[in-house]
Amino acid sequence: MHHFENVGLYDGLFVMQDVESKTLWNHITGEALYGPHVGRSLGTVGNMLPMSVEQALVRNQAVQVAISGRPNSAAGMRRFAPDNPDARLMPMFIETLGTEDARLPRMAMGLGIVTDATVRFYPMELIEDRGAVVDEVDGRGVLVFIDPTTFTPAALFVDTSSATLEDREIRLDDGRVVRSGLLYDASGTRVDAERPQQLFSRWYGFSLTFPGPEIFGQ
Repeated sequence: MHHFENVGLYDGLFVMQDVESKTLWNHITGEALYGPHVGRSLGTVGNMLPMSVEQALVRNQAVQVAISGRPNSAAGMRRFAPDNPDARLMPMFIETLGTEDARLPRMAMGLGIVTDATVRFYPMELIEDRGAVVDEVDGRGVLVFIDPTTFTPAALFVDTSSATLEDREIRLDDGRVVRSGLLYDASGTRVDAERPQQLFSRWYGFSLTFPGPEIFGQ
């Protein structure tokens, strides 16, 4: 068993170190960067999507809610909010950046989808403009949308030719509906839906972690 702590920055992202071996790990890919365990990987975790308490209760009525007692600054949160067009990296983060991919602005927000064969970034502005994006990843239909509850992007594997945003719901061409981030059939019954591995991230962090990604719409 390893116990992890944040020990610094690399490519403008936090780096974790396990207390036992002092190995440095990439917290997104799970790969060992430096130390005794180089060459090993912890693997990626399941998708950790932002959600409201209401959404969590729909998934599991027995869910427990943990509320942090740590103080936070509303001004600080606003400074780095996804919809803040003036968000800037602090110099201490910029100093650690490698060669950046200039195809998109450094601080552009979006959803990255990562599979064994595909690495693709969906800019948040493009998703918002369309309401929802229907695409194909590795031969499978995928729906990328802005969750009306959390205001963050998410993706589901679904076969559909069109999707429209109506009254805080994503309506598919066959009558199915995405409501509160979950898929329901035409009768209103919840349907299990597989999600691609996805990451809500700024462009600089995603493109430095997964060099040369595809950009949807380009």
